[in-house]
Amino acid sequence: MLWLWILLGVIGGLILIFLIALFVVYHGTFYTPLKGQNNDFVFTAATEKYCDIEECKSMVKRLVEYPYEDAYITSFDKVKLHARIYRQNSDTVCIMFHGYRGTPCRDFSGGAYDMIKMGFNVILIDERGHMNSKGHSITFGVREKKDAKCWIEYAKKEFGEDKRIVLIGISMGGATVLLASDLLSEKDRVIADCPYTTPKEIISNTLEHTLHMNPKIFYPIANLTSIIYGHTNLNNDDANEHVKRSKAKILIIHGEDDSLVPYKLSKRVADENKDKVRYELFPGAEHGLSYIMDKKRYQSIVEDFLK
Repeated sequence: MLWLWILLGVIGGLILIFLIALFVVYHGTFYTPLKGQNNDFVFTAATEKYCDIEECKSMVKRLVEYPYEDAYITSFDKVKLHARIYRQNSDTVCIMFHGYRGTPCRDFSGGAYDMIKMGFNVILIDERGHMNSKGHSITFGVREKKDAKCWIEYAKKEFGEDKRIVLIGISMGGATVLLASDLLSEKDRVIADCPYTTPKEIISNTLEHTLHMNPKIFYPIANLTSIIYGHTNLNNDDANEHVKRSKAKILIIHGEDDSLVPYKLSKRVADENKDKVRYELFPGAEHGLSYIMDKKRYQSIVEDFLK
Protein backbone atom coordinates (compact mmCIF):
# COMPACT_ATOMS: atom_id res chain seq x y z
CA MET A 1 0.00 0.00 0.00
CA LEU A 2 2.95 2.31 0.55
CA TRP A 3 3.59 2.60 -3.19
CA LEU A 4 -0.05 3.68 -3.69
CA TRP A 5 0.28 6.47 -1.13
CA ILE A 6 3.55 7.58 -2.76
CA LEU A 7 1.89 7.60 -6.17
CA LEU A 8 -1.07 9.61 -4.89
CA GLY A 9 1.33 12.03 -3.21
CA VAL A 10 3.27 12.52 -6.45
CA ILE A 11 0.08 13.04 -8.44
CA GLY A 12 -1.24 15.49 -5.82
CA GLY A 13 2.05 17.37 -5.86
CA LEU A 14 2.03 17.65 -9.65
CA ILE A 15 -1.56 18.92 -9.60
CA LEU A 16 -0.65 21.50 -6.96
CA ILE A 17 2.35 22.69 -8.99
CA PHE A 18 0.14 22.92 -12.09
CA LEU A 19 -2.50 24.96 -10.25
CA ILE A 20 0.15 27.29 -8.82
CA ALA A 21 1.61 27.80 -12.32
CA LEU A 22 -1.87 28.58 -13.64
CA PHE A 23 -2.42 31.11 -10.85
CA VAL A 24 0.84 32.87 -11.71
CA VAL A 25 -0.43 33.26 -15.30
CA TYR A 26 -3.81 34.45 -14.04
CA HIS A 27 -2.23 36.95 -11.66
CA GLY A 28 -0.05 38.44 -14.37
CA THR A 29 -2.80 38.66 -16.99
CA PHE A 30 -6.18 38.99 -15.31
CA TYR A 31 -5.77 39.89 -11.63
CA THR A 32 -6.45 43.48 -10.64
CA PRO A 33 -5.33 45.79 -9.13
CA LEU A 34 -1.58 45.33 -9.18
CA LYS A 35 0.73 47.53 -7.11
CA GLY A 36 0.74 51.11 -8.40
CA GLN A 37 -1.91 50.38 -11.01
CA ASN A 38 -4.34 53.02 -9.76
CA ASN A 39 -1.87 55.90 -9.88
CA ASP A 40 -3.23 58.53 -12.31
CA PHE A 41 0.25 59.91 -12.94
CA VAL A 42 2.04 56.72 -14.02
CA PHE A 43 2.23 56.68 -17.82
CA THR A 44 2.97 53.98 -20.37
CA ALA A 45 6.40 53.69 -21.98
CA ALA A 46 4.88 54.80 -25.31
CA THR A 47 3.42 57.92 -23.71
CA GLU A 48 6.76 58.82 -22.18
CA LYS A 49 8.50 58.23 -25.51
CA TYR A 50 6.17 60.15 -27.83
CA CYS A 51 4.44 62.74 -25.65
CA ASP A 52 5.22 65.75 -23.52
CA ILE A 53 4.87 64.21 -20.06
CA GLU A 54 4.48 67.54 -18.31
CA GLU A 55 1.58 68.38 -20.62
CA CYS A 56 0.04 64.96 -19.92
CA LYS A 57 0.39 65.46 -16.16
CA SER A 58 -1.24 68.87 -16.45
CA MET A 59 -4.20 67.40 -18.35
CA VAL A 60 -4.64 64.63 -15.78
CA LYS A 61 -4.41 67.09 -12.88
CA ARG A 62 -7.04 69.31 -14.52
CA LEU A 63 -9.54 66.45 -14.66
CA VAL A 64 -8.65 64.99 -11.25
CA GLU A 65 -9.40 68.35 -9.64
CA TYR A 66 -12.55 69.08 -11.65
CA PRO A 67 -15.68 68.97 -9.41
CA TYR A 68 -17.69 65.74 -9.64
CA GLU A 69 -20.22 63.58 -7.81
CA ASP A 70 -19.59 60.00 -6.71
CA ALA A 71 -21.97 57.34 -8.02
CA TYR A 72 -22.20 53.68 -7.09
CA ILE A 73 -24.15 50.83 -8.64
CA THR A 74 -24.22 47.06 -8.17
CA SER A 75 -23.34 44.94 -11.19
CA PHE A 76 -25.25 41.92 -12.49
CA ASP A 77 -22.92 39.67 -10.44
CA LYS A 78 -23.15 41.76 -7.25
CA VAL A 79 -19.90 43.73 -7.66
CA LYS A 80 -19.97 47.32 -6.37
CA LEU A 81 -18.97 49.73 -9.15
CA HIS A 82 -17.98 53.39 -8.95
CA ALA A 83 -18.05 56.36 -11.32
CA ARG A 84 -17.48 60.12 -11.33
CA ILE A 85 -20.53 62.08 -12.45
CA TYR A 86 -20.28 65.45 -14.20
CA ARG A 87 -23.86 66.69 -14.31
CA GLN A 88 -24.96 69.35 -16.80
CA ASN A 89 -28.13 70.54 -18.51
CA SER A 90 -27.89 68.39 -21.64
CA ASP A 91 -29.90 65.87 -23.63
CA THR A 92 -26.76 63.68 -23.94
CA VAL A 93 -25.08 61.38 -21.42
CA CYS A 94 -21.54 60.19 -22.21
CA ILE A 95 -20.50 56.98 -20.43
CA MET A 96 -16.74 56.55 -20.65
CA PHE A 97 -14.78 53.28 -20.29
CA HIS A 98 -11.01 53.35 -19.70
CA GLY A 99 -8.47 50.74 -20.74
CA TYR A 100 -6.85 47.61 -19.32
CA ARG A 101 -5.24 48.45 -15.96
CA GLY A 102 -5.79 52.11 -16.75
CA THR A 103 -7.36 54.91 -14.76
CA PRO A 104 -10.29 57.01 -16.01
CA CYS A 105 -8.65 60.36 -15.29
CA ARG A 106 -5.47 59.39 -17.11
CA ASP A 107 -7.02 57.60 -20.10
CA PHE A 108 -9.62 60.36 -20.59
CA SER A 109 -7.65 63.34 -19.33
CA GLY A 110 -8.44 65.09 -22.61
CA GLY A 111 -11.53 63.29 -23.86
CA ALA A 112 -13.66 63.56 -20.72
CA TYR A 113 -12.73 67.21 -20.29
CA ASP A 114 -13.78 67.85 -23.91
CA MET A 115 -17.16 66.20 -23.32
CA ILE A 116 -17.70 68.33 -20.22
CA LYS A 117 -16.78 71.51 -22.08
CA MET A 118 -19.14 70.54 -24.91
CA GLY A 119 -21.89 70.65 -22.30
CA PHE A 120 -22.65 66.93 -22.04
CA ASN A 121 -23.42 64.95 -18.92
CA VAL A 122 -20.50 62.60 -18.27
CA ILE A 123 -20.31 59.32 -16.36
CA LEU A 124 -16.61 58.50 -16.03
CA ILE A 125 -16.55 54.96 -14.75
CA ASP A 126 -14.01 52.86 -12.89
CA GLU A 127 -13.94 49.46 -14.59
CA ARG A 128 -14.42 46.49 -12.27
CA GLY A 129 -11.26 45.88 -10.26
CA HIS A 130 -9.94 49.37 -10.96
CA MET A 131 -9.78 52.44 -8.71
CA ASN A 132 -12.89 52.53 -6.47
CA SER A 133 -14.76 49.66 -8.14
CA LYS A 134 -14.64 46.25 -6.50
CA GLY A 135 -13.68 42.94 -8.07
CA HIS A 136 -10.37 41.31 -8.87
CA SER A 137 -10.67 39.90 -12.39
CA ILE A 138 -10.28 41.61 -15.75
CA THR A 139 -12.33 39.81 -18.40
CA PHE A 140 -11.37 41.80 -21.52
CA GLY A 141 -14.93 42.99 -22.11
CA VAL A 142 -16.91 39.81 -21.43
CA ARG A 143 -18.26 40.91 -18.04
CA GLU A 144 -17.46 44.57 -18.61
CA LYS A 145 -20.08 44.77 -21.37
CA LYS A 146 -22.67 43.62 -18.83
CA ASP A 147 -21.44 46.37 -16.50
CA ALA A 148 -22.03 48.77 -19.42
CA LYS A 149 -25.65 47.64 -19.50
CA CYS A 150 -25.95 48.47 -15.79
CA TRP A 151 -24.45 51.94 -16.35
CA ILE A 152 -26.82 52.59 -19.27
CA GLU A 153 -29.76 51.67 -17.05
CA TYR A 154 -28.37 53.95 -14.33
CA ALA A 155 -27.97 56.83 -16.81
CA LYS A 156 -31.54 56.55 -18.01
CA LYS A 157 -32.87 56.39 -14.47
CA GLU A 158 -30.69 59.27 -13.25
CA PHE A 159 -30.91 61.62 -16.26
CA GLY A 160 -34.11 60.52 -18.02
CA GLU A 161 -35.23 57.84 -20.45
CA ASP A 162 -35.23 60.33 -23.33
CA LYS A 163 -31.53 61.17 -23.08
CA ARG A 164 -29.12 60.26 -25.88
CA ILE A 165 -26.50 57.76 -24.70
CA VAL A 166 -22.95 57.98 -26.02
CA LEU A 167 -20.68 55.08 -25.09
CA ILE A 168 -17.00 56.06 -25.30
CA GLY A 169 -14.12 53.65 -24.70
CA ILE A 170 -10.40 53.32 -25.21
CA SER A 171 -8.44 50.08 -25.71
CA MET A 172 -10.23 47.43 -23.59
CA GLY A 173 -12.87 50.08 -22.93
CA GLY A 174 -13.17 50.52 -26.71
CA ALA A 175 -13.80 46.81 -27.13
CA THR A 176 -16.30 46.95 -24.28
CA VAL A 177 -18.41 49.69 -25.89
CA LEU A 178 -18.45 47.77 -29.19
CA LEU A 179 -19.59 44.67 -27.31
CA ALA A 180 -22.36 46.77 -25.72
CA SER A 181 -23.31 48.63 -28.92
CA ASP A 182 -26.38 46.47 -29.58
CA LEU A 183 -27.93 47.75 -26.34
CA LEU A 184 -28.44 51.18 -27.91
CA SER A 185 -31.09 52.86 -30.04
CA GLU A 186 -30.81 54.78 -33.31
CA LYS A 187 -30.31 58.14 -31.61
CA ASP A 188 -27.40 56.84 -29.51
CA ARG A 189 -23.72 56.82 -30.48
CA VAL A 190 -20.53 54.80 -29.85
CA ILE A 191 -16.93 56.01 -29.99
CA ALA A 192 -14.25 53.31 -29.73
CA ASP A 193 -10.58 54.32 -29.65
CA CYS A 194 -8.03 51.57 -30.51
CA PRO A 195 -10.38 48.64 -29.74
CA TYR A 196 -9.88 44.97 -30.45
CA THR A 197 -12.70 42.71 -31.58
CA THR A 198 -12.36 39.58 -29.43
CA PRO A 199 -10.51 38.81 -26.19
CA LYS A 200 -8.91 35.82 -27.91
CA GLU A 201 -7.38 37.88 -30.72
CA ILE A 202 -5.82 40.54 -28.49
CA ILE A 203 -4.38 38.02 -26.03
CA SER A 204 -3.09 35.87 -28.90
CA ASN A 205 -1.58 38.92 -30.58
CA THR A 206 0.21 39.89 -27.35
CA LEU A 207 1.47 36.37 -26.84
CA GLU A 208 2.84 36.15 -30.37
CA HIS A 209 4.26 39.61 -30.98
CA THR A 210 5.12 40.91 -27.50
CA LEU A 211 5.95 37.79 -25.53
CA HIS A 212 7.07 35.69 -28.55
CA MET A 213 5.03 32.70 -27.42
CA ASN A 214 2.95 30.38 -29.59
CA PRO A 215 -0.70 31.47 -29.07
CA LYS A 216 -1.98 28.07 -30.24
CA ILE A 217 -0.34 26.58 -27.17
CA PHE A 218 -0.46 29.38 -24.61
CA TYR A 219 -3.82 31.07 -25.31
CA PRO A 220 -5.80 27.97 -24.18
CA ILE A 221 -3.71 28.00 -21.00
CA ALA A 222 -4.45 31.69 -20.41
CA ASN A 223 -8.16 31.12 -21.00
CA LEU A 224 -8.12 28.14 -18.63
CA THR A 225 -6.75 30.38 -15.87
CA SER A 226 -9.54 32.88 -16.56
CA ILE A 227 -12.11 30.10 -16.30
CA ILE A 228 -10.67 28.61 -13.10
CA TYR A 229 -9.79 31.78 -11.17
CA GLY A 230 -11.85 34.47 -12.91
CA HIS A 231 -14.91 32.29 -13.68
CA THR A 232 -15.04 33.68 -17.23
CA ASN A 233 -14.63 31.95 -20.60
CA LEU A 234 -13.08 34.41 -23.06
CA ASN A 235 -13.95 32.43 -26.19
CA ASN A 236 -17.60 33.32 -26.54
CA ASP A 237 -17.70 36.99 -27.54
CA ASP A 238 -17.03 38.90 -30.76
CA ALA A 239 -17.61 42.66 -30.91
CA ASN A 240 -18.29 42.44 -34.64
CA GLU A 241 -21.44 40.39 -34.04
CA HIS A 242 -22.74 43.00 -31.58
CA VAL A 243 -21.98 45.82 -34.03
CA LYS A 244 -23.91 44.02 -36.75
CA ARG A 245 -26.97 44.03 -34.49
CA SER A 246 -26.51 47.60 -33.30
CA LYS A 247 -28.86 50.40 -34.32
CA ALA A 248 -26.44 53.12 -33.25
CA LYS A 249 -23.87 54.92 -35.38
CA ILE A 250 -20.29 54.04 -34.45
CA LEU A 251 -16.98 55.90 -34.72
CA ILE A 252 -13.76 53.89 -34.51
CA ILE A 253 -10.46 55.73 -34.10
CA HIS A 254 -7.13 53.91 -34.30
CA GLY A 255 -3.44 54.80 -34.43
CA GLU A 256 -1.71 53.48 -37.52
CA ASP A 257 1.45 52.66 -35.53
CA ASP A 258 -0.35 50.92 -32.66
CA SER A 259 1.99 48.11 -31.59
CA LEU A 260 -0.22 46.79 -28.77
CA VAL A 261 -3.57 46.57 -30.59
CA PRO A 262 -2.79 46.68 -34.34
CA TYR A 263 -5.37 48.67 -36.26
CA LYS A 264 -6.23 45.63 -38.39
CA LEU A 265 -8.03 44.26 -35.32
CA SER A 266 -10.61 47.06 -35.51
CA LYS A 267 -10.57 47.59 -39.29
CA ARG A 268 -12.48 44.35 -39.80
CA VAL A 269 -15.44 45.80 -37.90
CA ALA A 270 -15.49 48.89 -40.11
CA ASP A 271 -15.10 46.90 -43.33
CA GLU A 272 -18.00 44.59 -42.49
CA ASN A 273 -20.33 47.34 -41.20
CA LYS A 274 -19.77 50.27 -43.55
CA ASP A 275 -23.40 51.40 -43.25
CA LYS A 276 -23.00 52.28 -39.55
CA VAL A 277 -19.26 52.55 -38.80
CA ARG A 278 -17.04 55.56 -39.50
CA TYR A 279 -13.33 54.67 -39.38
CA GLU A 280 -10.56 57.20 -38.73
CA LEU A 281 -6.88 56.21 -38.85
CA PHE A 282 -4.23 58.42 -37.24
CA PRO A 283 -0.81 58.11 -38.94
CA GLY A 284 2.14 57.82 -36.58
CA ALA A 285 0.03 57.30 -33.47
CA GLU A 286 0.93 54.58 -30.97
CA HIS A 287 -1.59 52.78 -28.77
CA GLY A 288 -4.10 55.15 -27.22
CA LEU A 289 -2.16 58.23 -28.32
CA SER A 290 -4.20 59.43 -31.31
CA TYR A 291 -5.69 62.25 -29.20
CA ILE A 292 -2.28 63.48 -28.05
CA MET A 293 -0.61 63.09 -31.44
CA ASP A 294 -3.22 65.15 -33.33
CA LYS A 295 -5.54 66.78 -30.82
CA LYS A 296 -7.09 69.24 -33.26
CA ARG A 297 -8.10 66.58 -35.78
CA TYR A 298 -9.30 64.22 -33.05
CA GLN A 299 -11.52 66.85 -31.45
CA SER A 300 -12.89 67.91 -34.84
CA ILE A 301 -13.81 64.32 -35.78
CA VAL A 302 -15.54 63.65 -32.45
CA GLU A 303 -17.43 66.93 -32.48
CA ASP A 304 -18.61 66.35 -36.04
CA PHE A 305 -19.66 62.78 -35.24
CA LEU A 306 -21.68 63.80 -32.19
CA LYS A 307 -23.54 66.48 -34.14
